[in-house]
Amino acid sequence: MSRPYERKSGSESSRIIPDAKDQWYVLHVLSNKERRAVENLKRLFKEDEEMGALVQSEPLVPTEKVEEMRNGKKYVQERKLYPGYVYLNFALRRPDGELNNDAWYKIQAVDGVISFACGRSKKPLPMSAKDVRELMAEIARRSEGSRQKIVFNVKDEVVVLDGAFQGERGIVEEVDTERGRLRVGVTMFGRSNPLDLDYTQVQLVPEDERGTAPKA
Repeated sequence: MSRPYERKSGSESSRIIPDAKDQWYVLHVLSNKERRAVENLKRLFKEDEEMGALVQSEPLVPTEKVEEMRNGKKYVQERKLYPGYVYLNFALRRPDGELNNDAWYKIQAVDGVISFACGRSKKPLPMSAKDVRELMAEIARRSEGSRQKIVFNVKDEVVVLDGAFQGERGIVEEVDTERGRLRVGVTMFGRSNPLDLDYTQVQLVPEDERGTAPKA
């Protein structure tokens, strides 16, 4: 998958609404507050019987295990695949395709939840069956053991893997190792564009291919 909230169809009427058990939505939540948002959602579903009846499975925050060496010792940490997003398996659309507005408003009012990631539509649309399959496959793939942590340094040259600047090269200007995020400067039309990106959204340019991006 590219971005976790990407929607390729701009027309609500053209989308096939999955059955209740297969409806998955993407929630944009406060960064580093994903767990808190999940707990607040669970509390809402437990306290509100009507809402609880619409839940198909627990809210999901996809993670992976990442290992790194520090002072000669190996440490394994759990890291979120998509920081700032929670996946919700919830029957938000009725069988006739109509949105359950009451449930929509209640979820958006949960502490920690910013909004539904709706793409081009102003109202929440469920993920396509293809996107759900890709998400579950990615989660399964990342759950197979742990992977070596990639270390980025200031002035490293990277290529952006998704978003509006996909395929563009840039220079790492800042590294936030705690959050696993980078500030990358990408120059277009003679102007530098600072991008705040997750580690998974960039890739180091091979050493023998470096030198095409403007220096920070």
